[in-house]
Amino acid sequence: MNILRLVTYGLLDVFFPNNCEICGSHLIHSESFICLKCKFNLPYIDRHPQMEIAIQKVFWGRVDVQKVYSVYNYQKGTNTQKILQAIKYHNKTKLAIHLGEIMGDHLPKTNLFDCIIPVPLHPKKLKKRGYNQSLLLAQGIQKSINVPINTYVLERIKISASQTTFSKYDRFENVRKIFAAKNLDTIENKHILLVDDVLTTGATLEACVAAIHAHINCNISIATLAVRI
Repeated sequence: MNILRLVTYGLLDVFFPNNCEICGSHLIHSESFICLKCKFNLPYIDRHPQMEIAIQKVFWGRVDVQKVYSVYNYQKGTNTQKILQAIKYHNKTKLAIHLGEIMGDHLPKTNLFDCIIPVPLHPKKLKKRGYNQSLLLAQGIQKSINVPINTYVLERIKISASQTTFSKYDRFENVRKIFAAKNLDTIENKHILLVDDVLTTGATLEACVAAIHAHINCNISIATLAVRI
């Protein structure tokens, strides 16, 4: 049986080569999507206690957030940017789910959260892209912590321009009142985990939290794959 499996893997490697999403090197059977060397060399937030402290302060004085979790430091031109662009613009859906599992591995292993809510895309943008990377990350997290996903609470009701070229102030203006909250009885007085791909100014996530807290009381924590502050 082991010989048959090795032959099968060998044939798959010939016809469907499996390469690292970062460096392009061939992956061995124990590796998934990113080789162990590249995965180890990614800039993990938990290696820098001061950054872990800093991200907890992002929403202070803005909205009530219990805790912020993030896995990687994001800077332009780095491998973190490379994987973010891959899952957001290049249809790397399986990679996004895998990265979501890594996010889940960095979350508490207790029954802390009642549900996971991914930041939604506007229906027109979702139709154009074909997938929501935040939902894929949430699916990966769900595999790690076994918490249900709720996609019925937040709705994106306006299409906002891309945030990438905006100043900090303009980012806040760009996302004001673009989310609506509904079906809030499903999360009232519960602890939800709000999921997005990257945290920069926090404008989008703040708008999500504000849309929910305008109507009900609940605890909200935030998880992102990467943070740039």
